[in-house]
Amino acid sequence: MSTKTKWFIIIIGLWICSCIEPFEITFPQGKKILTVDATITDTAEEQTFSITESENRNSVVYSFPVRQAKVEVLVNKTERVLLIEKTPGIYALPGSFRVKVGNSYQLVFEKADGTKYQSGEEVMTSVPEIDRVYDEFRMQGQETQIGYDPASYIYLDTTDPANEKNNYVWTWRLWEKQIICKSCFGSRFYTDPLPAGKCLIEEKYKDVPYFDYACDSKCWEIFYNTTINVFSDVFSNGKPIIGRLIAKIPYYSKEGALLEIKQQSVSAEAYRYLRLLVDQAQNTGSLVDTPPAAVIGNIKNVVKPEEEIAGFFMVSGVRTIRYWLSRENARATKAVPTGIIGHQIYYEPNSEPPEPPRPPMAPCIPGKYRTNVRPEAWID
Repeated sequence: MSTKTKWFIIIIGLWICSCIEPFEITFPQGKKILTVDATITDTAEEQTFSITESENRNSVVYSFPVRQAKVEVLVNKTERVLLIEKTPGIYALPGSFRVKVGNSYQLVFEKADGTKYQSGEEVMTSVPEIDRVYDEFRMQGQETQIGYDPASYIYLDTTDPANEKNNYVWTWRLWEKQIICKSCFGSRFYTDPLPAGKCLIEEKYKDVPYFDYACDSKCWEIFYNTTINVFSDVFSNGKPIIGRLIAKIPYYSKEGALLEIKQQSVSAEAYRYLRLLVDQAQNTGSLVDTPPAAVIGNIKNVVKPEEEIAGFFMVSGVRTIRYWLSRENARATKAVPTGIIGHQIYYEPNSEPPEPPRPPMAPCIPGKYRTNVRPEAWID
């Protein structure tokens, strides 16, 4: 018996902020699917791979880390680099490991039950520096369900090396100042239990649409790209890449925001894999729709190559730049900021004696999408 189940496959590796996109696929009861998230970059950051196995049980997908696997990276078909399991299913390369342009890399691993897997070979290619980043404000910048919202279009220029075959991927991360750290719908916020507190439904306030609660410290909301931006220089080899559209940043606030852009080089095979994902998103409407065909990565079961495995082993050069989006070009317009929280701010009214002092402030809980640490290059 088969069922349509939300299943998560890795479409881009850790070099794109660990983004995973959901696809609906036919996932038979009891079937297990292996997912591998393995990308090596030339940054000085810790390099980790994730190996998990998921199973559909009574229409519910359970994901389990693949533990005690022997995971290695084969360099130039000769040198073997062993990864250490840091936490269940998470394997780390040695801190001294560095990739080199021109070297080939291959992922090989063996599960505890003896099943062996290997990826195709990936060759490290060079990546040019980002020459320039600039923005343009548009009143009709982003299409919505009811019209258009204003947005800043972010562009970059770079110089494509001549006499080389280059394939590019661009990703971004955005920090916006956040002043609301909690919204409670039909309820009120209480700081207990620590550290996050909770929204508590009370008869007196159950018909109130929502209350918003200010942050108790400095706080930044973090946004990431949700689309894949890829480019091949097959038709422009050696020519400058001018005005490449990188992002459409909503006009969340009149204040400035900080944008981090990553320019990455990938192999021709990785480019084709990502290009297929882009094309399928265009054909089906979005990356969360059912793909018209299976997207097969470069990792295979050595004995049973027909096994479906989600993920792609990649090697990528990275160049990073941080850009201050001042939004000065928006102030001369009549544009109204859309806000970050998705609705107009409505604070809980101040209490009056003999009631205890209210409202409380809400904590800025750090995580993937929020931080209380001032981002490097932030301008107050």
